[in-house]
Parts: sequence; structure tokens; C-alpha cells
Amino acid sequence: MQYYILDEISPNTNAPFIELPDEIDMIDTIMGNTPFFDELPIRIEAEIEDDVLFTDMLNPGVPLFSGRLKEALEEEGVSCIEYYPVHIINEDNGRCEAEYWLAIIKEIIACIDLQASEFAENSMGKEVITRFSIDEKRCAGASLFRFHNIPGLIIVNESLKQSLKAKELLGVTLKHTREYYQKP
Repeated sequence: MQYYILDEISPNTNAPFIELPDEIDMIDTIMGNTPFFDELPIRIEAEIEDDVLFTDMLNPGVPLFSGRLKEALEEEGVSCIEYYPVHIINEDNGRCEAEYWLAIIKEIIACIDLQASEFAENSMGKEVITRFSIDEKRCAGASLFRFHNIPGLIIVNESLKQSLKAKELLGVTLKHTREYYQKP
């Protein structure tokens, strides 16, 4: 089975500049912890230029999915995501410019194939993963999950990748995990 990293196309110079509100804890979100919000939808202020491009995925440290991407994943039976509504607010005029979904991925799988992965020593003397390979047997058929060893990554299998690619989502990339490289 082949695996891919789901992310926004970067750099997207036309994306809104988003600052996450304090109520969104980036680490808790990435680790799949259920948040508590005082009020929904979550209001996220952004610098919005005239040529802003609202794509199907924004990733200001946490994944924000458009309604199209959320619907595509639900159609494919992906059920390991908790969604919370988000309004992107123009900080200049206070208007809601776009609606998204904060996607908290609950499935985190420790599935690294140690023999096929590459490691290097970083400047602090610690060994880090520079390239990784996934042990398919440990994935138990999951079509979307976070990679335990690098939880900032969202991984999808070949079948889901093909389905999402057919949807022609705007601003979404599905790079093969072989293309991943982390500088030590």
C-alpha cells in the first residue's frame, strides 16, 4: 500500500494570514485531544488582501478544511475526525469572509517501519527521522491518520488519495511519503 501526506499547497502567497486564537491549543489539536470551546463557531481573525484565495485546506499549524474537503472525506467513510465550525473574520471590517472546519484527527498510529526508515543525528546529538517508511500491517486498514512519530503529518492511503484527487480540490497536496525529508 502506498501512503501520502495530506497538506495545503505551500507556499500559498494568496492565503489569508491567520493567527490562531488562544482557545485553539496547537499541540492538543495535533495530538487528537477533544477541545472545549466557549462558543461555536470559532472566530479566527485574519489579514485578508484583495487577492486572497480561500483554498480547500488551510494549515496555520492546525488543519482547517473547507466544506468540500469535509464532505469528500465523509463520503469516503472517514470517521476519525471531529469537526468544529470556524469563521474566518476579516480583522479590518469584522465580516466573516469564509467558513471552515477545524479538523481534529483522532486516529494516531505508531506505524513506522524502522528498517526502511532513515535517521540522522541533529545538532543536539539526538537521532531524528529524516525519511520514513510506513509498516502497512500496523495501519489496520486506516485510510486517514496522523503519524505517531511525526504527529504534525496527516497520512492518507492510496485509495483515499485517488478519491480526493478526483475531486480536484483547490490548494490541497497529496505528496508520497517518499518525498518527505526532515533536515536533522
